[in-house]
Amino acid sequence: MPSALVVGHSVPPWLADGLGAGCRAEAAPLADALELLRTDHYDLIVLDTESCGRPAPEAVRALRAYRQTPILLLAPRALRETVALALDAGADEFLFNDGPPSRELVRHAVEHALLRRSLRELAETDVDPTTGLLSPAAFRRLYEERRARSRLFGERFTVLVVQVLDVPRVQAAYGAEALEGMLQHAAGALRGAVRSTDAVAHLGHGILAALLDNGDRQRVQSITDRIHAEAQRYRPVRYPGLQLRLRTAHATLEDGADALAHATGTLSAASEPGPAPSAGG
Repeated sequence: MPSALVVGHSVPPWLADGLGAGCRAEAAPLADALELLRTDHYDLIVLDTESCGRPAPEAVRALRAYRQTPILLLAPRALRETVALALDAGADEFLFNDGPPSRELVRHAVEHALLRRSLRELAETDVDPTTGLLSPAAFRRLYEERRARSRLFGERFTVLVVQVLDVPRVQAAYGAEALEGMLQHAAGALRGAVRSTDAVAHLGHGILAALLDNGDRQRVQSITDRIHAEAQRYRPVRYPGLQLRLRTAHATLEDGADALAHATGTLSAASEPGPAPSAGG
């Protein structure tokens, strides 16, 4: 069972409701929380900035000395500056609690805290050298974490895959440098179309993927429209006639289903021969 440690006086009812019945939550003052972290594992730390007993940035640094567990801050809007300092000190996300936040807002904040911590822990070897996006192995780790949370918490999120078409033929007709530039442009288009908390990767062979926190149909359509528009604007001066063609597919992950396999399978099923690019334009 996943667990959360609230550093403060108590577990607010709205927080317990947002975490769900499948999550065990307990509260402890900072000194006791640090003792618990010596021996016990928690999937999430929730720091109540008003009742933790010490300035929030100092409390975050103390917690970070023990664990790299995701930290979610609770604070009133009047403490915006304190929240900013606590985020700089190592917290991952915040939630204003002037009024009881909705269950959806709590879950959204928790998802962001977990994902931001995962992204911060990635090493340089987890980055694809061509595109600057996550490597396949790093993306797979994040993806499996999200699948696990989907099974535990019932979280829903979407996998969007983008295939750069004509990869072998572009390399044959224009060379490796032209192909690299095309992949970099596609990667930049996808990265620019999604949120900073969405994990984006190059899976190899010209296939890019993104984990979308909010993958409703309207948002997915907006993202795909933006990346296709950016692809149409790709006109490299050094390679007249080279065009960037993309194919997209997506699937929503629910109850631990393998949305990545479904989305990439959709790409494979949709693949068809296209006109071969010509080096002469």
